[in-house]
Formats: sequence, C-alpha cells, structure tokens
Amino acid sequence: MSDTNFEQLVGELERLESITASWPASQQQTLQAIRTTIEQIQAGAFRHLLRIVKEQPGGLDALSEAIQEPWVANVLMYHELLRPPAPSLHERVEVALETVRPQLASHNGDVELVSVEPPEVKIRLLGTCDGCALSTLTVKLGIEKAIKEAVESIEVVTIVKEGPARATSSPDKSPFEQHWEALCDVSEIPEEGIHVAESEKASVLLTLVKGEIKAYPNACTHLGMPLDTGSVKNGILTCAYHGFQYLLSSGECLTAPEIQLPRYPTKIEEGKVWVQLTD
Repeated sequence: MSDTNFEQLVGELERLESITASWPASQQQTLQAIRTTIEQIQAGAFRHLLRIVKEQPGGLDALSEAIQEPWVANVLMYHELLRPPAPSLHERVEVALETVRPQLASHNGDVELVSVEPPEVKIRLLGTCDGCALSTLTVKLGIEKAIKEAVESIEVVTIVKEGPARATSSPDKSPFEQHWEALCDVSEIPEEGIHVAESEKASVLLTLVKGEIKAYPNACTHLGMPLDTGSVKNGILTCAYHGFQYLLSSGECLTAPEIQLPRYPTKIEEGKVWVQLTD
C-alpha cells in the first residue's frame, strides 16, 4: 500500500468523525465505547506480536526494517507502542523561532534560520529587523534567549547578511526591549501606604515596605476594580469593592492565593521611581 492511500484513509476517517459530531450525545458515547474497545484489542494484539517477533532470531532487525514503513510506524505510534522520532536540532530551533516571531511581526520584522551547526546557529533578520540599529539587542534579548533555552548545545547565535540592507524604516526600539518609565518621586510613596501613578500603559500602585519599593497594577485581580480606593492596615490592602485582601510586601492575595497581584520591576535613579511596564 502506498503512502498516499494511507493519507486518504486518515482523511476518510476524519470525514466520518465529523459526521458523528452531530449525533446525539448517547450515540456518540456508544460509538466512542466501541472504538475504545477495538483499540484496546488491537493494542493487546500488537504487544503480543511484538514480543514474539523480538524473541525470534533476527527479530529485532526485522522490526527495525518494518517500522521504516509509514503504515507500520504510524499505527504503532498511535497505540503508544513506538515512540515518535525525536525532533532534529533544526526543527527544535525552528520551534524556538516561532515563539518570538509574533513580537518581531509586531514591528514588521521576521527571522529566517540559515543553518544549525552546534555550538552555532546562523540566522538572517528580515523586514525592519534587517539593518536596524537595535538588531543586536533584538537578537540578544529575544531570539538568542529562546534558542538557547530550547537547545542546550547552542552557545552562539550569529546574524548573517546577503546583499545590501533593505530600504525599510527601523523601529525606535527592539521588540524585546523592556519599557521603563519614571512615574514619581521616591518621597511621594508612603511607608506601608499606597500611592497611585498613571502612565499611558497602566495605572500603577506603589508602596514602600521595609525600605523597598513595590509596584503593582492598580486593579484587583478579582474583577479589575481599582485598588487605590481601598484601605491599608498592618501591611494588608483591602479592596473597597468586594473585600479581596493583598499583602503589600508581595502582592499575595489572602482571599484567593491563586490570583495574586503581578509585580512590576522597579529601580531608583536620581530620586525618581522607575517602573518597567510591559506592552
């Protein structure tokens, strides 16, 4: 049987399954029970067959040859009797690049994988990323980080060019560059009290706890109501709307621990409080 016929059968199976999707729930449950039972019978039969073949002289060689046939490999993988082949280094790097492409696309840029030769990966920047003055920062903060996290054997990410730089306008910052904004003076933030500073990106709630400035979104994680109208007592902020309580020191929600306040990074420069806001 050819590979094309195998794909046709899979397509036919998907077509039939789409028909049953409109059946009443009781009929779908019955059909699923029949299918599960048949699959269990098949899996059991395959396990016995594999055990017997492995015990025969030359059996392992025969199995190795058999699983090169897509029909055999796909059926055994379906029944979890054969592990899917591990993705190649090239595929793993491509998967990593897919995670950063949306951010690059938001700045009309893209990235192309040129080669994978551990410990080095070569890439080509496209669109506004090509020739951009911030391309080195883009690679370091986003692309290189994603690749190294996905493939441990990669140590170097190199940008390669072919031909002159593209005549495109460059963005004013890397898509991976974090946005810092000076929101207020340090003196405006009370010890274990709250101060609200507004920016174009967010309303920010600031507090000073044991000499350390903390910054959180000025929005209750319950329903998003502003927190600055709430009360503070013993280092605990209570939302004025539904009583949700938060530790000012960490943002932990005492009412529902699974929905704590996210925290913005902060720094102090020349008496100003700078907060790192996400896009």
